[in-house]
Amino acid sequence: MINRIVLVGRLTRDPELRKTTSGNAVCTFTVAVDNRTKAQDGTKTTSFIPCVVFSASADNVSKFARKGLLVGIEGRLNQRSYVKSDGSKASVIEVLCDSVQFL
Repeated sequence: MINRIVLVGRLTRDPELRKTTSGNAVCTFTVAVDNRTKAQDGTKTTSFIPCVVFSASADNVSKFARKGLLVGIEGRLNQRSYVKSDGSKASVIEVLCDSVQFL
């Protein structure tokens, strides 16, 4: 089975850097990607893809990337589930980035 994704898009906001309890860097951000299909009125549609990057790459993204920056991403899709504070279940699909290139 193959699980690879390649995206080119713009950051929708500044990346957020966090550290795990063991001290590893984790950076999250969202990329806006134009879709090939258009809405019925002919306007472009956009997908907003949540992304996560780890370790030294996370430090670099948080240090040098800002809202609006065009990035190229290689990685894999990941789905995870969790329980919200109100007790309901939630599911998230995100890209776990192997490579983030500033374009």
